[in-house]
Amino acid sequence: MTRSTITIDSLKGGFLALLFMLAGASGVPAVAHPHAWIDLRSTVVLDAQGRVVAIEQQWLFDVFYTAFATKGVSGAAGTRAEALKALARSNLQNLRSYDYFTEVRSGGAKVALGTVSEFESGLRKGRLWLRFVVPLATPVDPNERAFAFAVFDPTYYVEILHLRGDVVAFRGARTGGCSGRIVPPNPTTEAVLLAQAMDRDATPDTTLGSVFAERVEVTCR
Repeated sequence: MTRSTITIDSLKGGFLALLFMLAGASGVPAVAHPHAWIDLRSTVVLDAQGRVVAIEQQWLFDVFYTAFATKGVSGAAGTRAEALKALARSNLQNLRSYDYFTEVRSGGAKVALGTVSEFESGLRKGRLWLRFVVPLATPVDPNERAFAFAVFDPTYYVEILHLRGDVVAFRGARTGGCSGRIVPPNPTTEAVLLAQAMDRDATPDTTLGSVFAERVEVTCR
C-alpha cells in the first residue's frame, strides 16, 4: 500500500502503541491501516560453517512516531544517547513476545528465535533508528533446505518494508555464494479493502500483516 501522511495522535493507540507503551488517546480520527511505517534493512549473519545464526535488522521509523517517541529527550549528547538506548531496550523487551516481528522458516517449518542482546539506537536526519540482531535458537544450514524470513507486524498496524531497490546483505566467514531475493507482497483486492476499512481501534486481526509482508528467500552455494 502507498505510504501516506498521518497525525502524531494516530500513533497513540493500537498494536504499536501497546508494544511501545504509548498512552491511549480518545477522540482520535479513524485511519485505515497501516498507521506507522518502518524502513527496513536486513543482513543475514553466517557462522564459520556457513550456517545462518542471526538476522540483523535496521529499522528507520517514520517522522511522526519519532516525534512522539523522542518527546522530552534532550540535554547533553551523552544523556540523549542513554535515553534512546533505554527506549530501545524497552521496545525490544516488549517485542520479544512477538519474536521481534520476525518470522524465519527453514524447509517451510518455523525456526525458533533467541533473545536480542546486541542493539543500538539513535537519530538520523530527524528520524529514530534501531539496529538489533535477532539470533536463531539453533543455527540453520541454508544449503540443506529452503531458507526464508519475513519482518512484519501481524496486525499490519505498522508497515515494515525494505527500501525500494535495497539489497539483502550478508556477513560472516562464508558469504561469497549467498544472495537474498526480496519477494514483494501480493495482497488480494479483498485484503487491501479490509486494511483500508480498519480503523485504529478495530479488534486486531493477527493474520493481516502476513498478507502485506515481504519475504526474503536466501540461497547459498
